[in-house]
Amino acid sequence: MNDRRIAGAVASLQPVNVAEVEEHIRRFCGDCHAVPRPGAFPRDRWAEEVRIGYQQYVRSGRDDLNPPPMAEVIAYYRAQAPEKLAFRVPQDLGRAFRVRFRQEDIDWEGRPRAAPTVSGLAYQKLPGSDRPWLIVSDMATGMITALDITSRESRFLARLRFPCRVEVCDLERTGRLGFVVAELGSFFAMDHRDGKVVWLRPEEEGPQFRVIPIAENLGRVADVRIADFDSDGDPDVLVAEFGHYRTGGILVLENQSTKGGPLHFAIHRLDSRPGTIHVPVTDLNTDGRPDFVALISNEWEAVEWFLNLGDNRFLCRPIWRAPDLTFGSSGLELVDLDGDGDTDILFTNGDSFDNLYANPSHGVQWLENQSADSPEGFRYHRLLDWPGAYRAVAGDVDGDGDLDIVASAWLPKSVRPQELQRMEVPSLLILEQEPGPVFRCHILDRSWPQFPVLLLTDLDEDGDLDIVAGRHSGLEGGTSDAIAPLRVYWNQMK
Repeated sequence: MNDRRIAGAVASLQPVNVAEVEEHIRRFCGDCHAVPRPGAFPRDRWAEEVRIGYQQYVRSGRDDLNPPPMAEVIAYYRAQAPEKLAFRVPQDLGRAFRVRFRQEDIDWEGRPRAAPTVSGLAYQKLPGSDRPWLIVSDMATGMITALDITSRESRFLARLRFPCRVEVCDLERTGRLGFVVAELGSFFAMDHRDGKVVWLRPEEEGPQFRVIPIAENLGRVADVRIADFDSDGDPDVLVAEFGHYRTGGILVLENQSTKGGPLHFAIHRLDSRPGTIHVPVTDLNTDGRPDFVALISNEWEAVEWFLNLGDNRFLCRPIWRAPDLTFGSSGLELVDLDGDGDTDILFTNGDSFDNLYANPSHGVQWLENQSADSPEGFRYHRLLDWPGAYRAVAGDVDGDGDLDIVASAWLPKSVRPQELQRMEVPSLLILEQEPGPVFRCHILDRSWPQFPVLLLTDLDEDGDLDIVAGRHSGLEGGTSDAIAPLRVYWNQMK
């Protein structure tokens, strides 16, 4: 669409028909998702964003709505949008954090020379070992590796295509722990049936693992969690199928295997919306049955509680929804952040990889649980504005008895608007909890945001929590393969 036509449409928008266009947009766009806010993009971006929106409507196959003229929609958003977006980046508190960290980049011999694209971290003992190993999945190589953080000894566990989250469990009830892995099936978001859920089965002797698919022909699988959802004594698998446009949803793989027999699962589809990122498990209403909370992105941008009704039936109860579909949900953790005995929700929004555009709404937030029996009982707290905010985990980092927040950011090197690339956007920080509770920001790393994965654990077994940040620098190509895949922040408190 040329600029002269857009300019003419802008000039034609008088106060009377501005309201009419706005109502038409609300009826058309709002039928599926939150209506985009003009302030989500600068003025010169809106022609492209509106064009993409109309393409997605055509792709959806729907023909029951009355789309307003595209030129009028573009004119409306350009007239309302700012010339430039105003970003706020986290600022250091100005006083030193009570804990010092020793920063170290971690690599290991035998790692294929490729730009690191770490997609999952876990810390777990391996069969036949008396010490925990760091489990690292990498999408560039497809490798899942166990690393002894002290000796730097590494063990190859498996090679998949695009492994994501790794979940430790005893799926076959043999007393030997293996790993359930979310296999995306593609690096970039697209519609396909190459996603899988894979069981890394521990062999009876030695540290080897056998690769056994337990669910195939899925969309991109972003998350897996383990719980006995049907209370029959064996572990079931909860699956977040991110998909893309036409694929995606949430499934439970009901474990119907007999002990000692071959694995067999019945698939129960709980939700068919694309875009689910994380599905952590909890008994939110304390009725003895495991529920889960889902973070669903794309046009929904929602936090939802799936209440376990028994017999593999779940009731979806919305907890919170973003005011705009450009929110960019990126990660969710369940934790009792304020120490009052119930489960709160900590989540981030900073995903800008769908259109390479950052948004001023990116940041870190907390949903405070004020009533375990009602999804309306969560109080929203905005903790931090932060372009590219991607992961947040909680733990008592400074040993004072309350939970602090460690958070990281991830942005494409070519992120727009370009002025953001000239700003000092931190990649890692701590929000120190103080009475109130209030949270004070301490910046740990000012390098370009490239840490989509975080793990908070006591690596050196000295009684305090260390930070492991997984680096993902290979998305846009051209990045040196000499960059270490992990950065560890050794806690020097004790």
